[in-house]
Amino acid sequence: MRLIPVFTSLLLSGTALLAGCSANPVSGENQLALMSEAEEIQTGQQAHRDILAKTPPYQDAAVQAYVSRIGQLMAAQSHRNNLRFTFTVLDDPAVNAFALPGGYIYITTGLMAYLNSEAELAGVLGHEIGHVSARHNVSQASWSAVGGILASVAGEKLGNKELINTLGELGLSNYSRTQELDADGLGAEYLARAGYDPANMANVIATLQAYDQFKGNTSDPYRDLFSTHPNNDQRLQQLIGQARQYGRGGRDAGHDSYLRQTDGIRLPLGNGQTVQVRLITANAGDTFDTLARSSRLSNNAAMHLRVLNGMFPTGEPRPGQLLKTIQ
Repeated sequence: MRLIPVFTSLLLSGTALLAGCSANPVSGENQLALMSEAEEIQTGQQAHRDILAKTPPYQDAAVQAYVSRIGQLMAAQSHRNNLRFTFTVLDDPAVNAFALPGGYIYITTGLMAYLNSEAELAGVLGHEIGHVSARHNVSQASWSAVGGILASVAGEKLGNKELINTLGELGLSNYSRTQELDADGLGAEYLARAGYDPANMANVIATLQAYDQFKGNTSDPYRDLFSTHPNNDQRLQQLIGQARQYGRGGRDAGHDSYLRQTDGIRLPLGNGQTVQVRLITANAGDTFDTLARSSRLSNNAAMHLRVLNGMFPTGEPRPGQLLKTIQ
């Protein structure tokens, strides 16, 4: 079997594709990008339609407008503020946020229920804007295309199914750890530029870690970046420190105003039942144990309320504090 023509074909195909490099809008370094910006936007538009066909947007115009306003504030600070960013709250109990090429950003009602301030919401949106700014999803799609085309060549020349599968999977996994850290750094920078304390980026990650720990979720590649509490993670704290050159957080974090946006969000209780997030004001003597007695939560309700209010694992409410509960 003559291998030279086979690998020559692979090399030529790869060389043609790698010619599609462009400067990263954030770092200025070359990265693989087989989509022009116009193609990126078109791809995002089509995917946006597909997502809305499968997962309905949250039917609360005021909440949608609120999230869009914060999102546009953050997008204006980004390295690609020329893009027309679109922000959508999806009516989905999964605790999630994600971005599509071209500036389409999504956050679920499930994640909104567990955040506790406008600044934390801005941190989530800033992180996703960071992925778009650095064209991480375009780079992923490009590597996926390289994998598919090289796999096709390999299939024709070699007929090696294992190689085809390996190449076809190239670029189809989650964001790399480097990309996630980059997005955290950009999110912190955009927070600072918008006037929020960039330390809210660490608050977001702490919330996600607390949720995972409470739910007993299996390890998450992103959250596992931080083996300790985010406030003690040197890499994240370095990114936050660097972001402070752009601002130190004069804007109010917006705790109460944000919580009012979560009032009425529905979450699954199990057995086809749902519950609602409701707001209360803590009275003197209230603890999460006493509040749990009037909640519809059944299993470990007090600890669940701590997670919901960003006080996991040992926090207690203060008199007069606005809180989320479950009814």
